[in-house]
Amino acid sequence: MLALAWYWMIRGQPGESQTLARETLALEPRQRSPRMAEARVVCALTAAGQSWEMDAIRPALADAVADLARWSDNAVPTHPVAVMGEPMLALFDRHPERTFALFDRYATSPDPWIRAMVPLLRGAFGTITGHVDLAEAELADALTAFRELGEGWGTAAVLIQIAEFARLRADFPAAIAALEEAAALGRELGAWGDLSHLGGQLAAVRLRMGDLEGARADLERADRDESTRGTGHTDSSAQLALIWAELHGLAGDIAAGIACCTEILDWLDNRSSPWWEGLNATLKARLALLVLAEGDEARSRVLLAAALRAAAYWVERQMLAAVVDAIAVFALREPVLPGASGSPDAAELAATLLGAAHSLRGAFDEGSLDAPRARDTVRRQLGEAAFAAAYERGRALAHDDAVALAASTVASPVQAVLRTHLGGRRMSCDFWGS
Repeated sequence: MLALAWYWMIRGQPGESQTLARETLALEPRQRSPRMAEARVVCALTAAGQSWEMDAIRPALADAVADLARWSDNAVPTHPVAVMGEPMLALFDRHPERTFALFDRYATSPDPWIRAMVPLLRGAFGTITGHVDLAEAELADALTAFRELGEGWGTAAVLIQIAEFARLRADFPAAIAALEEAAALGRELGAWGDLSHLGGQLAAVRLRMGDLEGARADLERADRDESTRGTGHTDSSAQLALIWAELHGLAGDIAAGIACCTEILDWLDNRSSPWWEGLNATLKARLALLVLAEGDEARSRVLLAAALRAAAYWVERQMLAAVVDAIAVFALREPVLPGASGSPDAAELAATLLGAAHSLRGAFDEGSLDAPRARDTVRRQLGEAAFAAAYERGRALAHDDAVALAASTVASPVQAVLRTHLGGRRMSCDFWGS
């Protein structure tokens, strides 16, 4: 299992690995040792599989992680999969911040690959916790380290995350370059488990550049790559569906976009692991904006409330920020009243929500399909000074206050939200209704 686990991880092999890992975990270990504990950590993570159904294997993973700490006297794990045992446990338990002390310890490993992995992990968990400046600097260090080692998988893993930061800044050519290099490395390794994901990310960048035909071609290739796995829906196919929904929305085929979201959300209804909550939230937020474009404000409101609950329950702050950005768009209701000049209260609330999303994520999402347009709209309606003041009020909100403001926005008239959360003035009428 130890020898095969890394091969399975790189190749993205479904089915066989989970079955053997679960069978191995069911065996009672004949001895306790660091090697045995590490093997059980690897088995537990492999057993979770690509569906990351951690509920069932959490007891075995926690037991193995505790054994490894006990028998190895807290030495750094030597297996590349075992390194992820304790961080994934912390993430599942919704305490991602506690991983940074682990990464400091991992940095003392005698293994140069694990030392190179440390800034990659810091970057990944920095993104989750909203520390994007720290995360991007760490990823640059990881890229240097893996390039010096000549290690393709690690280099590709870093490039995928670097592309996310380029997209966040709307530096789309840099994002494309990073993803194309990662894809070339993946093909060289035969890592077909990741190629569909990479194709989807390329498509997401192209459609943000306005290249809808290029995005469609990338998505069609990614669908073909995904179909070769023959495993039904996976996390990759669910992500692809989200990007297809974005493409359909931009192309004006709202019904097709709604169908993409609905199909995957129906599938997610049968997934119990909290690992899916971030994707669940972003799909519902995209669906909410699509139905809002059709004029169904009531359904959009319900979907955004559900998206917010899912995102706030889970730990990925970038997902929560994306939902709050979508709620800012909802506050404006532009698709419902395309000819209206807008309500000052609605613009103030939307600006505040955009600022709150900035703080949750650690940056404004310049590459969003929705947030820049909403920002431009409210800046035009409010004027620069009033916009800046409302945006900074949002940035100053604590996590729970930001979530409460977003929740109120999809539950109450705009003026009631401002009175309750921001001390806003009462308008002569409820411009948008309840």
